[in-house]
Amino acid sequence: MFEENWAYRIIVILSLCILLVWTYLTNENTLINYLGGKFVLDTRLIWQVGIFALLSVVLFYLMQSTLDYKAQNVVLKKYLQQLQQELDEERDALKDLKSDSSEELMRLESFIITISDMAKQISSVLETSELLKLLLRKTVDLLNSQKCAIFRVDKKRNTLVPLDSVGYDKTRIQNLTLATGEASGQIGCAAESGNLVVRKIMLEDPVRKHILDNDKIETVYAQPIVHESDTLAVICVGDASTELTSQQTARILSTLANFGSVALTNTILVDKIREQSRRDSLTWLYNHQFFQDMLGRLLGQAVADKYPLGLVILDIDHFKKLNDNYGHQAGDAVLKKAAEILNSESGASDITARYGGEEFVMILPHMDERGAYEIAEKIRKAFEETAFGFGGKVLKATVSLGVSGFDPAGGKRPEKNILIKQADDALYAAKEGGRNRTIVYKKA
Repeated sequence: MFEENWAYRIIVILSLCILLVWTYLTNENTLINYLGGKFVLDTRLIWQVGIFALLSVVLFYLMQSTLDYKAQNVVLKKYLQQLQQELDEERDALKDLKSDSSEELMRLESFIITISDMAKQISSVLETSELLKLLLRKTVDLLNSQKCAIFRVDKKRNTLVPLDSVGYDKTRIQNLTLATGEASGQIGCAAESGNLVVRKIMLEDPVRKHILDNDKIETVYAQPIVHESDTLAVICVGDASTELTSQQTARILSTLANFGSVALTNTILVDKIREQSRRDSLTWLYNHQFFQDMLGRLLGQAVADKYPLGLVILDIDHFKKLNDNYGHQAGDAVLKKAAEILNSESGASDITARYGGEEFVMILPHMDERGAYEIAEKIRKAFEETAFGFGGKVLKATVSLGVSGFDPAGGKRPEKNILIKQADDALYAAKEGGRNRTIVYKKA
C-alpha cells in the first residue's frame, strides 16, 4: 500500500514540474532581464514559481490525505469482513449450542417425566418382584437399552435369580446359574460389593480385568440395588444409548437404584406378611393355595413363551403306619425332613409346596418331562438313603412320585387341573406298582 501511494504522489509532483517548466519556457521574459544598462529581476516569474510550489504542497498533502483515507477504507473494509465472518461463526455456534441445549432439555424433561411416573407407580406396587420388574422397564426407557435384565439376590444360597429381561434369550437367562462373587463375573462382583461395576473401567484395571472372563451374560453396566447394606438385586445393562456419556448413564442407574432401595423398604415388609400367608406353618414350604395360583400363572407363561414345564407329585409311602407306630410328632419330624430334601433338590425358580397331608408337589419351569423325571429320581433316592431320627430312634421312609408336563411342541395348552390329574394318575400307578418308584404319565 505504501509503494502504491508514493507512485501516485510522484506522478502528481512530475505533472506540476512539467507545468512549471512549460510556463517558464513559454514566458517572453526571463528571470533576469538587462534593461537600460541594468539587470532587472522579473518578479512575476518568482510569484508564479511560488504559487506553483505552494499549489504542489497543497495538492501533495491533499493527495496524501486521499490516499491515506483510501488505505484506511480498505483496511476497515477487510476488518469489517473479518468481523462479519466471526459474527457468522458465533451465530452458527449459538445455533448449535441452542440445538444441543434443546436436545439436552428435552432429554432432561423426558428423564423427569419418567422418574415422576416411576415414583407414582412405585407407590402402588406392594410386591418386591413386581417392583424390580418396574425398575427394569424404567431402566430400558431411560437408557434406551436394547438389552437389559434384572436378577434377585437369594441370600440363603448366595445366588442370583433371574426375574425378567429385555433383549436377551429368556430361556438362556432363566437357565443361568449365577453366584454372588467374582466367579460370576461382572454381575457377581456388583452383587458382592454393592457398587456399580462398569466393564470399561474393569478392562482398564490390570488387577481386576480377569474377572470379566467369568461373565456368563453380555454386560456393560451392573448396578446393584442395596437396602440397609444388603444387595437385593442387580440391574444388568447390555447396552445403552450412544447419546449418553458413561457418567450420565452411571448417574441414571444410581438414581434408579436409590428409588428402588427406598421403595423396597415397604415391599419387603409386605412380602414378609404375604410370605407367611403363603407358607405351610410346619414345613415352611408353599401351601396348597399358592401352588394352585402359581401353576396357573407359570403354565400360562410357558405357553406364551413356548418353553416346557414339569410337574412332580410325591407321596410318603405308608405314612399313616408311621404315625400310628411312632406318633404324630415323629410324623411331623419326617415331614420337616422331607421339606429339607425337596428344597435341596429344587432350583431357584422352582416352586415346592405341601399339597396336603404327606403329599408334596414341585413345579419345574423350563424343565421337560425327562428332566422332571431325573429330578424326581434324585428325590426318591435321597429319601431312600436318609435316616429320619426322632426320639433316639432311626426311622426310614420312601416316596412314590408321579411326573407330568407341558411340551410346547405338543400342540394345544392343557388346563392346570388336567396337568395335576396326569401327575396324580402317574403317582397312583407308582403306588400300585410297588411304591418307592417314579412314573411318568403316558399320554394317549
